[in-house]
Amino acid sequence: MSSIGADILTYRYNGTMVYVTPAATYKEGVEYARQVFPELASVDPARISICINGTVNKQRQLIRIGAMAWNSVITSRARYEVIDIVVVPEIVVDVDELSPPDYFTIKEKSSHDDFLAPSRAPSPRPVHKIIPVPGAPARSHCRSRSPSPHHSIGGSSTSSRGAYGWAKSLLGRSTQE
Repeated sequence: MSSIGADILTYRYNGTMVYVTPAATYKEGVEYARQVFPELASVDPARISICINGTVNKQRQLIRIGAMAWNSVITSRARYEVIDIVVVPEIVVDVDELSPPDYFTIKEKSSHDDFLAPSRAPSPRPVHKIIPVPGAPARSHCRSRSPSPHHSIGGSSTSSRGAYGWAKSLLGRSTQE
């Protein structure tokens, strides 16, 4: 460690502060934290981060010190400056939850008929929407999908109010042929 810089720093963890001498390396700094805070003794050193308070975009926040920047950062600290110790949360992954289920323990169906058996719920009723034809009288009963035009025996229309008359009026032809 260079002679330039603070001879005493303050480590802070969970609201408790302790004076320490600056460590020569990042790894040694983590070991100091584990020594002065007994609750960190059993924590994996890889989960312990050392941070300084800094201002970024006019907001105070913790800035983690990387091992490669340790000497430069620590030698530029003021005497008694607070260095925060942060423990990165441990991520526990249950291997059983990640593995697929044991398909041999799943109850097998007695036959394919059980698998394909219909449900007990009633089938949904189809919904028919009636689209009104302009000029046609409103009807209260259901119509077939394609209404037939009304014709007389001679092939001419008997009414201009039906779908056939409506179609002819669109084409600009008279209803009498």
